[in-house]
Amino acid sequence: MSGEGADKTGAAPENEPPPGSAPPASPLEERMTRAERIFVRINIVQTILAVAGVFTGAVALYAALNESAAVRRQTESAVWPHIRVSDMNFSVPGEERFQLAVSNRGIGPARIKSVKVTVDGEVQTNWYDIVGMAAEEEQFAISNIPIVGMVLSPEEDITAVSVEVPFASKETTEAFRDLVRSGRANMQVCYCSVFDECWNLDALTSVTAPVAACPEQNPDSRI
Repeated sequence: MSGEGADKTGAAPENEPPPGSAPPASPLEERMTRAERIFVRINIVQTILAVAGVFTGAVALYAALNESAAVRRQTESAVWPHIRVSDMNFSVPGEERFQLAVSNRGIGPARIKSVKVTVDGEVQTNWYDIVGMAAEEEQFAISNIPIVGMVLSPEEDITAVSVEVPFASKETTEAFRDLVRSGRANMQVCYCSVFDECWNLDALTSVTAPVAACPEQNPDSRI
């Protein structure tokens, strides 16, 4: 018998590449030159590096913004003003005096933007009329300083109004004190820091609340 129909032991299949040879190229790679394949690979690497660069930049920007915000908050807290309104009564015979003082108890300067004083809910425009509501005499004198536009340094006090003997009687001085302390009168002071952060103080309740901006001062006010 001839060996024409017998299998040839050890012969490799026709479609299988010889051992150690490179894998067959894809149809796309077969149509590309070697230079084009290198160019595509370089573009892929560059794209990956670009995406990584954008991500790194975004992280760095986020960190920088957070640090900037933290520095600003720290700086703002270092110049924080805090306005208080207090009354003082002096009862030495013959030297009776009652006064309202505005003080800055913060650690930064306070810019006084507007002041509103009310009696029984009605807005008042000068201290003389307010004292006159309680005065038991027609002729008296007071001492007052309009504080709108002033800048109070930390720990600075300023007397907004003072009624005292001998420029007013003892009875008028005490009547003004009683008017203020009865709760009928109230004083609101709006002030800002050097960074234009603003607050409004309600002297009657001693509540200070942040506000976006202070209201305009009444042009007719002498307070």
